[in-house]
Amino acid sequence: MNPETPSLPRVLFVDDQAEVLENLQIHVSEICEPMVAQTAEKGLEIFKEHGPFTIVVSDQALPGMNGADFLAMVNRRDPYCSTMLLTGHGAYSDAMQAVNDGHVFRLLDKPYSPKALRDAIQAGVRQRQLLESEKILLQETLVGAVNALTETLATVKPLFFGRAQRVKRLAGEMARYLNFPHVWQVETAAAFSQLASITLPEEEAENVFQRKRLVPKVEKLVRKFPEVIDHLLSNIPRLEEVREILDCLMVNEGPYQADDKTLVFQAYEILRAALEYDYIETEGHDSEIALATLKGGKKAFQPEAVEAMSQLLHKSKTRYLVQELSMNDLEVGMRLAQDLKLETEMLVAPKGTDISRHFLQVLHNYESCYERSPFPRLIKVFVKETEKENDSKG
Repeated sequence: MNPETPSLPRVLFVDDQAEVLENLQIHVSEICEPMVAQTAEKGLEIFKEHGPFTIVVSDQALPGMNGADFLAMVNRRDPYCSTMLLTGHGAYSDAMQAVNDGHVFRLLDKPYSPKALRDAIQAGVRQRQLLESEKILLQETLVGAVNALTETLATVKPLFFGRAQRVKRLAGEMARYLNFPHVWQVETAAAFSQLASITLPEEEAENVFQRKRLVPKVEKLVRKFPEVIDHLLSNIPRLEEVREILDCLMVNEGPYQADDKTLVFQAYEILRAALEYDYIETEGHDSEIALATLKGGKKAFQPEAVEAMSQLLHKSKTRYLVQELSMNDLEVGMRLAQDLKLETEMLVAPKGTDISRHFLQVLHNYESCYERSPFPRLIKVFVKETEKENDSKG
């Protein structure tokens, strides 16, 4: 195949009759890459091993499980897949119920005409493209808004939203390493995991941050954190899965161990491990101790998540060096290697904060309010090794 030729969309056909499957493949082989299965169970196996599929077409009458229930399972695993149900007049009411429930994109009558089948396949391809384009647009808009919000809140609540930034970065890298399909959901859940801290009295914030013993009134506030976060996020569309990840993290993971919630539970395991690592590191322990605690401590963490974290942290050590730079030499892309405080000991930004344009502007605003700089003469930062080498060559 010419490498410049675009690949054909992949379509899965499921029917218990081999001759029907053979005819289906003949009619559409020029416009798609067909794969077939004769049972719903085999169809799910192929869907998992050879996906993603642009379209899944199923007969309603399947052994063991009807086509509508099978396509509902497909829809839960990939909501952007166009699903189609082949049905005769006798099963029309069941088929229409599947359409009304949102599990089926299109019904195809049996017997079908080759032209109607090809037209349906082309419509299914367009439908998936439309949904994916909408998803990308929404994700980019949402992620941009979340990043702006987190950066802004980090200047107001540096302890908690500094943590949100660190955990978001680490959890996102872990999700990519593990090929998690919805990285943005993990990162958004990480960013919002600290949102309820804005309701805390300032004098109690540090005790909560450091997981110290709390007075009863503050304990009561902290117990309401999940409710506060869920209420705030309930007004934002398309965050249902993010809310489920946080509910799993903060309330009860039990309901999310079901087969249809596999992705939510995996996201929870990633986020939970990243948060615990940050708790341990901010207590003053180095990364090796933090990792050893995650691997062999009293709390059980998913081995795959911890291994991903271990590999990523090892790579990070080889990519970053610590430098001491003046305020004027700080650049976008660097990362704080120390807590940055004013002379009054007020925390401006915790260790691990990414240096962005917004952050540099905040520092400039602080300096403008003082006759001389309120910051240390030299600030420790993590700098990518390539940047360090370029500086030394210059």
